[in-house]
Amino acid sequence: GARLSALSQSEFYRGVRQLKVQEPRSRTQRMVEQAELAIEAMNGYRPHPSKLWLNLKQRKHGTLTQKWCAFNWKALNGAHKVGEFWKHTPVSDRYMPCTSCNAPVESLEHIIFECRMTNQELVWKLTKDLWNRTSATFPDLNLGIVLGISEIDIKREDGSTDRGLTRLFRILISETVYLIWLLRCEWRISREADPMRVHPASEVTARWNARIGRRMRMDWNLTNQAIHKTRALNKSLVQRTWNRLRLSETGITVNVSEGVLVGSGAAERLPGRNR
Repeated sequence: GARLSALSQSEFYRGVRQLKVQEPRSRTQRMVEQAELAIEAMNGYRPHPSKLWLNLKQRKHGTLTQKWCAFNWKALNGAHKVGEFWKHTPVSDRYMPCTSCNAPVESLEHIIFECRMTNQELVWKLTKDLWNRTSATFPDLNLGIVLGISEIDIKREDGSTDRGLTRLFRILISETVYLIWLLRCEWRISREADPMRVHPASEVTARWNARIGRRMRMDWNLTNQAIHKTRALNKSLVQRTWNRLRLSETGITVNVSEGVLVGSGAAERLPGRNR
């Protein structure tokens, strides 16, 4: 062993942590396995669980935002305060179900794919319509794909990975799901789950356009090597990410130097946080 006088406090603490045996959480195991199965169905291989956690920590190529990685990390751990989180609490009858949809459990899957109060149908339609401009098939989504989005690949016909489409798919899915989550939290908390105060379609559309437009602008800004030096994004990768949308065919022009969707309203930003 090492001498105590030769160890720093951080090294000593790291050693203590390694000696401590951590029992795996059953809820985390279920969520991770669900993600692994979805990845295996999409990619043809099953990644090691540590790969999912490492992807959220490293956030390579600026694909996933820090807020999404925090959301994804909690989702993989089953730590979001929704659904069965409230099962053994005195307020379970109020917070566990989605009374507006008559769903007994307001699970994360219900919020993302089923709930009528989150406007998820409209948001997914916008996402699919944008993806269809790439001429690629939009995969059938499930919670496993959302949980494992950091490892999902889009394949070409020859079986190789299309890096541009893969990056675009990860961006679109993560931004879409996070917007749905924000809409749900605002309606549940700020609007007190009032069915008469659901976000209007015009606001939802504007916010989705703003998120995608902001991600495009961010990508192009991050290709500036004079500012970001070695951490700058590869310009070729950014082009392969966004140029496949063929926006010119739809009448929407693209300012490639700034990544602005002209005429789509994407450059507009609504007031408030996380808009």
